[in-house]
Amino acid sequence: MAELVTSLIVTLAFSPVIRAAMLRHGVIDVPNHRSSHSLPTPRGGGWACVAGVLAAAGVAAWRHTDVPLAALAAALVLALVGFADDRSDLSAGARLTAQILAGLAVGGVTGGIAVALVGAVLYPTAVNVVNFMDGINGITALTMAVWGVTAIAVGVTDHVPGVWVIGAATAGAALGFLPWNAPRARLFLGDVGSYLFGALVAGGILLGWHGGARVSVLAAPLCFYVADTFVTLAQRATRREPLLSAHRDHVYQRMVRVVGLSHTVTALSVACASALVTAAWVWADVRIASLFSVVSVLLYVGCVRLAGAARGTTSDT
Repeated sequence: MAELVTSLIVTLAFSPVIRAAMLRHGVIDVPNHRSSHSLPTPRGGGWACVAGVLAAAGVAAWRHTDVPLAALAAALVLALVGFADDRSDLSAGARLTAQILAGLAVGGVTGGIAVALVGAVLYPTAVNVVNFMDGINGITALTMAVWGVTAIAVGVTDHVPGVWVIGAATAGAALGFLPWNAPRARLFLGDVGSYLFGALVAGGILLGWHGGARVSVLAAPLCFYVADTFVTLAQRATRREPLLSAHRDHVYQRMVRVVGLSHTVTALSVACASALVTAAWVWADVRIASLFSVVSVLLYVGCVRLAGAARGTTSDT
């Protein structure tokens, strides 16, 4: 598919350019006691992904394919918001307002008030879930590749062109960025990248829902991202810890810190599990797919404790 290949090549080519620019302007992630990394690394790599996504959209337009301009524009705007947060730590209120407005705008253009209200919930949810989960090498690039390929398949088979265009752009950008982020990170996505990918996911799901595509399949690759985010936030709320402060409490972070898995093994495990759950929703009966998803999520959420029990220890902190 030309759009996917274009996005991949452009992202891959722009990544060293962006890395040099981030180093020159001091956009560096400096590790602290809450980090999952040990070396200062430039962030802002999401700009290379932006270039890839825009290039893919250009190819789709050149091929006279229906390009979802509103969803792509919202993704670009939120990428800018993410980069502003990378540079100057925007307030939570400002970030949330931008995400809600983006969802309202895309939903309104797509299908009126009802779709706008769905967008106002979907965009902040997707953007923040991806942002919270982007904490180790390769995890977001691999998961977004799975989501992108899924969106291509759903968009083509369910005849919603905008969905497969977004899917191709997303998968290509994720795969093009991956060599710069894993197994050794030379560049981080930053909030510019996580906001971009979160907005692309939200836009693809919103377009799919409005166009009658299988939303359950489109959402399936994110099941572990969503479960990890909400379980972690619930645990922190129970312990009366600040929800938005930096931490290493996510399941995938504890898989690295407590169980001792590498970033690569952890990221691949999450991505492969996401692909398996998605496959269940594509080929299995709804009841079987639902049961498989629930069991898979429960095993994921409890995997650190299970690993501790297997080794004869009880702590998973």
